[in-house]
Amino acid sequence: MISIQGSLCADGAYLDALVEAACRREVPLPIAEEANRATVMMLRRSGAGLASPSARRRARAYFDAVVRRRVMRDASARCASACYIVAAEVADLQASGRDGEGIWQEIERGWRDRVSGEVLEHFRMRLCG
Repeated sequence: MISIQGSLCADGAYLDALVEAACRREVPLPIAEEANRATVMMLRRSGAGLASPSARRRARAYFDAVVRRRVMRDASARCASACYIVAAEVADLQASGRDGEGIWQEIERGWRDRVSGEVLEHFRMRLCG
């Protein structure tokens, strides 16, 4: 649990879930943890909690913005950046009902000239076994 406004509360569980979800989307754990810390600081400054759905949406948007900014800015996170972007496309294609092989073909066709072979191999193994 994360301490917000000096107390342990359900807000920490929600923020921990954001970190876990980010890691499932190929965000490196240190970046997800940094986004978590930044979100906690924003919540403390605003005095807001996460009791309402709109407050959770705002926290999620802030968390995701920190992740995007960190991944896109940091040269050492270039591979993470590629994984993050490709993972978002994979999630969109999965949500559309495409199967793993079809998604892999689309990812390979669209990304082979733009990301490293290491990134492509990671997604080929994830999608095709």
